[in-house]
Amino acid sequence: MDDIILIGVDGGASKVLAHSVEIGTDPLRFFPVKPIIEVSYNKQEKYSSKFKPVNLAQQLKDLKQGSVVPTKDEVEQGEAIIMAFKKTLTTILSIQNPGKKKIIIGVGMPGLKTPRKRGISAMANGPRMPQFLTTLEKMLVEDGFDNIEKIHALGSDADYCGYGERYGDQGSIRECKNAYYLGIGSGVADAILIDGENIPFDDIQTWIPKAWEMTYDETHSFENIISAKGIQQLYADKTDQTTEEIEAQEIYPWQIYEKAKDGDTIAIEVTELVAEGLASLIYQRITALGVGDASVSLISNNHEIVDQHPHVGKTFDKFVIGQRLGDIWGNLDFYPLLRNRVNILMSRKLIDGELPTRIRSAYLSGNNRFKEELIVHSELRHAPALGAAVDAYLNWTK
Repeated sequence: MDDIILIGVDGGASKVLAHSVEIGTDPLRFFPVKPIIEVSYNKQEKYSSKFKPVNLAQQLKDLKQGSVVPTKDEVEQGEAIIMAFKKTLTTILSIQNPGKKKIIIGVGMPGLKTPRKRGISAMANGPRMPQFLTTLEKMLVEDGFDNIEKIHALGSDADYCGYGERYGDQGSIRECKNAYYLGIGSGVADAILIDGENIPFDDIQTWIPKAWEMTYDETHSFENIISAKGIQQLYADKTDQTTEEIEAQEIYPWQIYEKAKDGDTIAIEVTELVAEGLASLIYQRITALGVGDASVSLISNNHEIVDQHPHVGKTFDKFVIGQRLGDIWGNLDFYPLLRNRVNILMSRKLIDGELPTRIRSAYLSGNNRFKEELIVHSELRHAPALGAAVDAYLNWTK
């Protein structure tokens, strides 16, 4: 593929990350290429640290009425974010020196997309940017990169994790038929593979909702329990501190697990809750795919969950944990605190549950222990950017 330059871009909550990608064949696979370029939004001229998003309920109302008109503050904040994207891409393109090669770019972003998926029509923690891709493409052309192929869409960072894990050379689900990916960083993002195909959660939300939508108990969502921010908040609450105070002490999830390893009773309580939350979520996914699960509770009852769907009876080949909790899962020192606990909890849930024998036996070994090899941690630290490039390339080749 010497006639193209392929770039994957992952827009996060505070910065944009991107890298170029090489393509292999027989079988088709993708390799991230260094350098990985990151540009923070708060370094841009028009960025405001005091920016407050429009109330989400109002955003959704505007979206439903078809009248998404960003405020002046949103326009300026949006310009700062798009400028960060432009700087990231021009840095990579300057290194690559594309000449007359076609430039193919894939972009992932959080938020609800416009109907043509080229802009952001609602975002909980940021500005609405309905002309995102049009503005970005114009900026790049003005900088002399006029051989850019039209960016086909703004994709979901969660879905792109799945693409990265499926097509990446080091992807964890390359040989899988059915797999579930859980990226746990500041928030929680999940992706699913069914019958060898990446299925957007938006297409199957009636029977398997996104993890961030689901409640764990009466007071916590799953995201409150297993995300990096959630783990910090749990520790802060139990030590009568704020998250700002514990961050000032450089206490993050990794440090909380180190404290638990050293016998800190409060940290141990937190890690036990994280293990229970993770096991409960994985078991729910097993149940939802295997027999359907209409009992799931959502934070907002904006859609109904049903227990009938075309994939009932199937089982997962693998569960992949990525990003920050994935790093903790893969660390030998933390095995007793997370990996071993989750495996024990999974064994109990499967034995005590009411799943059909055929479904249950797919996850239990002969001695009724959960098959530990089914849960792995991701080796792809930047799966969303790689997945964005994969999606862009596959759409370009159609």
